[in-house]
Amino acid sequence: MGDMIWLLLLLLLAFALGILGAVIKVALIIVLAVILAFLILGAVTYYYLRHRVRKFSRELERRQSAQPPEASGGPPRGYPTSGEKRPGPSLPE
Repeated sequence: MGDMIWLLLLLLLAFALGILGAVIKVALIIVLAVILAFLILGAVTYYYLRHRVRKFSRELERRQSAQPPEASGGPPRGYPTSGEKRPGPSLPE
């Protein structure tokens, strides 16, 4: 409540000195500058996040297309269904 009284006294003093119009214009410029700064910051953040999401989705598509067909939903790999069951070649002794 005390802050409101000081503000009212300053406005009355500005009115008495004939500079109330200038004070209101300066206050309006400050308020509009803060609003503009927040709008610019919001726009930059939006476009940056949009860029990062698109870059992530392109990278994800590139990785999925580079996988072998078995890993991307082809027939499952298992043990061979034909062939011989014998030990492989061994090293010479």
